Amino acid sequence: MTTKTPAGHDDPGPGADGPGRTPVWRLRLVLTVVWTAAGVSLAAVVTAAVLAAQLGGLAETQGLDPIGLMFPLAGAFLISRRPRLLIPWLMWATGVVWSAYSLLFALTGWMYFHAPGPLLPYVAWPAIWLWLLPVPTFTGIMPLLFPDGRLPSKRWRPVLYGNLVLMAGHSLLLGLSPDPSFELGVPVGNPFGVAALGRIPEVVESWIGIPMILLCLLGVVSLGFRYRAATPEVRRQITWYFHAMVIFVVYWIASAGNQDTFIIAVRVFLAAGIPIAIIAAVLRHQLYGIRLILNRTLVYGTLAVGAGLTYSALIWASNSVADGYGAAAGLASAMVTGAAFHPVRLRLQRSVDRLFNVERDPYRAADLLSRTVQRAGDPAGALAEAISVVRTSLVARGVGVEVPGEPALSFVDGELGARSRSVELTWHGEPVGRLRIAGARPGREPLDVMAKHLAELAHAVRLSTDLRDSHERISATRDEERRRLGRELHDGLGPTLTSVTMTLDEARRRLERDPESVEELLVRVREEMTSTLMSVRELVDGLRPPVLDELGLAGALRAFGQAPGPRVEVTVPAAADEPEGVLDGSEGALDGLPAAVETAAYRIAQEALTNVRRHAQATSVLVTLRREAGELRVSVADDGTGLPDEPSPGVGLTSMRERAAEIGGTCAIGPRTGGGTEVTAVLPLTAPD
Repeated sequence: MTTKTPAGHDDPGPGADGPGRTPVWRLRLVLTVVWTAAGVSLAAVVTAAVLAAQLGGLAETQGLDPIGLMFPLAGAFLISRRPRLLIPWLMWATGVVWSAYSLLFALTGWMYFHAPGPLLPYVAWPAIWLWLLPVPTFTGIMPLLFPDGRLPSKRWRPVLYGNLVLMAGHSLLLGLSPDPSFELGVPVGNPFGVAALGRIPEVVESWIGIPMILLCLLGVVSLGFRYRAATPEVRRQITWYFHAMVIFVVYWIASAGNQDTFIIAVRVFLAAGIPIAIIAAVLRHQLYGIRLILNRTLVYGTLAVGAGLTYSALIWASNSVADGYGAAAGLASAMVTGAAFHPVRLRLQRSVDRLFNVERDPYRAADLLSRTVQRAGDPAGALAEAISVVRTSLVARGVGVEVPGEPALSFVDGELGARSRSVELTWHGEPVGRLRIAGARPGREPLDVMAKHLAELAHAVRLSTDLRDSHERISATRDEERRRLGRELHDGLGPTLTSVTMTLDEARRRLERDPESVEELLVRVREEMTSTLMSVRELVDGLRPPVLDELGLAGALRAFGQAPGPRVEVTVPAAADEPEGVLDGSEGALDGLPAAVETAAYRIAQEALTNVRRHAQATSVLVTLRREAGELRVSVADDGTGLPDEPSPGVGLTSMRERAAEIGGTCAIGPRTGGGTEVTAVLPLTAPD
């Protein structure tokens, strides 16, 4: 079992060089280009709005476009923190290209009226088709890929390909249009126009809204399928964007074909809800693991501004009061600001931590962890909840716990990446898993407190998983045994009894006409009945050894121990509730044992003795059958070579554990004090619930 991780790839983020990482110098160069382009996009949008204001009715909808204003900055911010994710790059590219289109479209109109010249057609040409790159991207492609940059499934590939074909095909058609005035609104020639196309681009343009709306609608439908299959955390991250896209698409369909200025302005306004929804998902639900970034930005950004203002105010006040002592005043101001820095930072950090539900005190975090675990329904759910609490408390990008075993289990909350910190989890000195933390460096004390709680949960998860697997194997074994008995009774006992019945009928018919031949038939019946009794005895022996009924549990084990090999001694200490004076070795303590307990104890001890003979190289074995309050304790201790350093559970050891678990007991194999190996089984005398 594994927890479902929140949306997004494992992204190492902007770190040091390493395998699979972008070199630091190249990453800085990319981020410089990204932020520069975002700043230029803002200038382009503002310039386009100024030019459009001078054109009157020609560009009434070319105001401060929200797509060009919001997409580049939001995309650049996310790229600087998560450069390997696709959605931030699509946001950034959409805003940059749209800003360029807005500027070129407004500049085309302005040059036509105010500065016509030979450059006008070349400025106007990109404005004919450039809008076809960002519009299908944010209306059709981004819903398909949000939030992790992957399609929900392969069946959505045709929708993605449809958007790409529409972008490439129609932009090429518009770029070759001989008369682009229908697109630009002014009679400007196309230096790359193909006269043979005639009015085909204009006709296609008049109908292009239908496939664009259909592809956008399919993108929103894919987002709905993703929402339905997502975890609760991913649903919270998707829901803002999903509702913004639904509102946009519904209005787009309702207003399709309407070129009224107000209708178009509302459509542009609703398009602004798309970047707002993504930013809301980032801020409110920590999409792309942004909580740590915001926490530190708020703390140190506010602290830097506050310290700067305080220092400036103190400098001004000192100079005003003690004119002529500028150096001393500056030194005193710096000392006062430095003295106030640490307590202010602590108070500010606590305020921001409360805003983001972060608990840095390790013991309060441990208390929160305990209360959260108590509400979980099973160990696996408790561990998943605990990991989420640890991630929140440590303000980490990702936290995971790996539980070894067969099968190995992995629980992850957030994204670990390739350079996560690893801490071994131990329970009573035994390793039970590993804790992995990404994006945080907690101190030793909080890490130890958290690791102790997680180790207990990891141990509980391993035990519950092993117990569930054991119950499944026991159930499968029981069903297989029932099928085997059914086959034996049907294929063996059934035909034999049928044959006996038919033979007796034949003997009855011959009794009057040929009495001498009846004896032969009766002899055959006796032989068949003898064979049948032997078959039934074999079946019964497989269910319960007859030696238990003949000699009892202790006697049966003594008889089994007489085989060649180490000397076997079987002892039966007196039960706690028997009167004093009962001799050691008395069978009285074992009277009245349930048949299932007696059979399980015999089979476990039998298998343990067989293992001693095969592997232990022992000289003596002590079998102890001790009846205690409500349970029978079976111990098989030898003086052999002991267990290997890394014992692997074979069929015999697994069988002993499963026989004990079948009646609600336990079976443990470990080293014996003084050398050798000891098998201890605890079997309840009452049936498990």
